[in-house]
Amino acid sequence: MVNVGLARLGMVNSDQHLGHGPPPPDTPGALRFQRTTSWLLAGAGKLVLQRWTGMLAGLELTSSQYKLLLTLDETGPLGQQRLAELVGIDPRNAVPIIETSVEQGLLIRQVDPADRRRRVLELAPTGRRFAKKLRSLSADIEEELLGPLDPADRVTLQRTLRALLDAADPHP
Repeated sequence: MVNVGLARLGMVNSDQHLGHGPPPPDTPGALRFQRTTSWLLAGAGKLVLQRWTGMLAGLELTSSQYKLLLTLDETGPLGQQRLAELVGIDPRNAVPIIETSVEQGLLIRQVDPADRRRRVLELAPTGRRFAKKLRSLSADIEEELLGPLDPADRVTLQRTLRALLDAADPHP
């Protein structure tokens, strides 16, 4: 039987259930490109993206809001500029995301009494609840996807992915 997830990701042919098409990538008869690390990594990335997109859509949040909420949950109040820097968003692009999040009752924006030009953001009570829910759902997704791996393999995977991303980042 064909792994439907692999078929949806284009990793195997959708007519494979009829005994036609290439075998799944984990079999010796897989096409060469289906056995490459890049292809498998892209397939894993698609699986993760599908889960995350579904989670965020279910909560009516964007990926940028996800980053803002979890960052503020971890750091406490921050200035808008610093928050944008930490989550990797251009400060000009952060303004509409912040505005929406304030309007949704997720964030509280206040003028910094020490510098009236500066705006400080913190989580509103609703934002704290969302951050807690996001952490829980994120852990569920990670467990769903990485559950088949033993703990040592998870550590190795995380270390390897970090090394790959660090090597590709032009800004050390």
